[in-house]
Amino acid sequence: MLLFDIHTHNLQADHETAILDCGTAYTTGRRISMGIHPWHINGEWEKVFDSIKQYCTHTNVAAIGECGIDKLHSPASIEVQKELFRAHAILAEKVKKPLIIHCVKGIEEILSVRKEIKPVQAWIIHSFRGKKEEAKQLTNAGFYLSLGEKFNSMSAASIPAGRLLVETDDSNKGISDIYCTVSTARNCTVEELQAIITGNIKNIGCLL
Repeated sequence: MLLFDIHTHNLQADHETAILDCGTAYTTGRRISMGIHPWHINGEWEKVFDSIKQYCTHTNVAAIGECGIDKLHSPASIEVQKELFRAHAILAEKVKKPLIIHCVKGIEEILSVRKEIKPVQAWIIHSFRGKKEEAKQLTNAGFYLSLGEKFNSMSAASIPAGRLLVETDDSNKGISDIYCTVSTARNCTVEELQAIITGNIKNIGCLL
């Protein structure tokens, strides 16, 4: 049974079923995502982003990101964060790959960029921990929500099946453990959850 992991920092994660976040450092031999995390934005971000664009067309780069808005931990202003997020979103459209999004208190800004760009590619809020109302707002706007080790159980139960993904992120737990906790929250079997995630992965087109 294939358990897809849309976003991980674990180098030991399964090469066939996981997307490894490599940040700005291109890596061969497995599926990866590349992007500038909002925690790591500095005065050289434009030069760093140019280097990412050189690699993002490679076939093993499965997604763009993680990137996004973080109003609590980023050293950059909201204006700079939004500018860089917009650049990532435009790049994802150009190379036809999904966008993995880090969002802390930044839903308003991310929604505004989405309305501006009107993306065709999947936008994935990774490690979603928000409330049920936020889950509804985001899924109604067309986002996928990926659940990791920590999540709101009521939100997990409410996410439409066609908008749900699962990840390990930086957890010490394996993807099978995450599937178990998410399936419990949704009152379904791991096998049923696996079928849902596999269908969504096929629709996004990044791991199959």
